[in-house]
Amino acid sequence: MKSKLFKYLLAGMILLPGFASIAQINPCLTNMKDAATKTEQGWYDEAIMLVESTLKDCDLSKKDKIEAYKLLITNYLAIDNLEAAAEAAAAIMKIDPNYESDRLRDPAEMVVLFEKYKRAVIFRGVIFGGVNKTLVQSTNNYSIVGPNDADSLDNYQDVTAFQIGVAGEYRIYRELWLQTSIQFRKSSYSIDVPNIEGRTVSYREDLNYFDIPLSAKYYITKSKLQPYVEAGLNFSFLTASLGELSRDGISDIVNRMVQRNALYLGYFGGLGLAYNHKNYGIQIGLNYAYNPQQVNKDGTRYENLDMVFKYYYLDNDFTMDNIQLNVGFKYAIGYKKALSSTI
Repeated sequence: MKSKLFKYLLAGMILLPGFASIAQINPCLTNMKDAATKTEQGWYDEAIMLVESTLKDCDLSKKDKIEAYKLLITNYLAIDNLEAAAEAAAAIMKIDPNYESDRLRDPAEMVVLFEKYKRAVIFRGVIFGGVNKTLVQSTNNYSIVGPNDADSLDNYQDVTAFQIGVAGEYRIYRELWLQTSIQFRKSSYSIDVPNIEGRTVSYREDLNYFDIPLSAKYYITKSKLQPYVEAGLNFSFLTASLGELSRDGISDIVNRMVQRNALYLGYFGGLGLAYNHKNYGIQIGLNYAYNPQQVNKDGTRYENLDMVFKYYYLDNDFTMDNIQLNVGFKYAIGYKKALSSTI
C-alpha cells in the first residue's frame, strides 16, 4: 500500500512543475497547481474536486485539458475508482484520438489504462490525382472508300491523360472499407487511317467525364504500411467530347457530343499501397476500369456529314476501357469511440 501511494505522490510531483509554470499567467490554472500539490500530499478527494471544477468553469487549451484529465486519472487510481479513471481516459481520447501515455513518466496503471484504447479511424477523406490511359476496342469497323473489314480501320493508339478527385472511406468491419468518390477525368485516344485516296487521315478525341466510383476496399494488413485490393462500380457522365481531324496539313475541330453516349456504367478493380501515420496517410493505386458500353451512340454515325465527306472518316463501334494510376493524400476525420477489445 505504501509503495502504491508513493507512485501517485511521484505522479503528482511530475505534474506539479508544469502547472506551476503556467499558473502565473493564467489565474484559472492556479486551481490546477493547487490540485497537483494536493495530489502530491495525498489529499486525493480535494484534488479531484479542484480539477473537476476547473474543467467545468475554465476555458482550457487542448494541452491543459489533457493534463487536467491525467491529474484526475492519477487521483482516481490512487483511491481505486477505476470506472472514473476510465471515463477520464476516454475524455482524453476524445480530445486527442492519437494520444499515447508516457511510459517513462506515467504510473504503470495509467499506461495500462490507455493501452485499452486503440485509435480506430472510421472515416477518412482523400484527395487524389493521377494519369490514365485508354484501351480502345473496336467491335465493328466502317469505311466510305474501302471494305469495312480492313485492318487499318482499327488502328487505335492509347493516349495518356489525367484525373483528379476527392473520396471518402468508411470502415465497414475491421479492415474492410466502403469508398465513394467523385473525380474529373480526361481520357483521350487517337487513330491514323491510311490509304484514304492515297492519304492518311489522323483523328484524336478528348473526352471529359465526371466519374462516381463506388467500391469495397480491403486493407490486407493492420500495420502502418498497408497493401490493399478494391473492386466496384463506376458511374460516368460525359461532359465534353472534342475531336480533331487532320490530313495534308489542314485540320478541323469537331464537337462529337451528339454522337457519344452520355451515361456509362462500368466496373473496376485494382490494388495499391497505403501508408498511415496518426491522422495522415498517403496511398498509390492502380485500377483497371472495364466499360462494356459503346462510346459511339447508335444511329449518329453520319451526323457530321461535312466532316465525313471532307475527311472520309467514320466512327467505328467501339468501347473504351481505362487504366488509372492515382496518388492520394488521406486525412482521418471520424473515429470509433470504443475499447480495443470491441474493434
